[in-house]
Amino acid sequence: MTSHPTPPPAAIHAVSAGARPRGSVAALPSVTRTQRFIVPAEPARVFPLLCPVREFDWIPTWHAEILHSVSGVAEEDCVFRTEAHDGAAMTWVVSRYEPPTRIEFTCFVPGHYVFRLKISLEPVAGGTQLTWTRHWLATAPADAAFSAATAVEDFDTKMAALEGLLVHYLRTGEMLRP
Repeated sequence: MTSHPTPPPAAIHAVSAGARPRGSVAALPSVTRTQRFIVPAEPARVFPLLCPVREFDWIPTWHAEILHSVSGVAEEDCVFRTEAHDGAAMTWVVSRYEPPTRIEFTCFVPGHYVFRLKISLEPVAGGTQLTWTRHWLATAPADAAFSAATAVEDFDTKMAALEGLLVHYLRTGEMLRP
């Protein structure tokens, strides 16, 4: 029988299934924001544009580095990297891929937060209703990066801009340049 020394309590970080961590667990901040809008096209036409490669076609400020994709476009487990406004690296994983009704991303911003972006597409009269839900989870006490990422005014402004860019592209087939 092999004996394993027991680490001091401060060094224990992993928790076994069914066990509870010792001491208190810090509740770090989390924020959820949801926005809905309708675009003038059917889901099958809109869905492919929600891709780190195809966003180059309709978002003038889009910059992404594709790290993993078997098909060359969005798919489950596609991994890509972007940069936050403060220069922090953001690593994204397509965590759910159900064309043409749902795509979800999990994004990691080391030292600041993790967030999930869930986009659902529903056919409606006149086009597609898109529902964008972002859920940020701080991985450290709230800092300026977390506060900036979750600011409601900034979220609303970004979503209105995305809606305008997407609607323009769907109507004209061309990117709206600033």
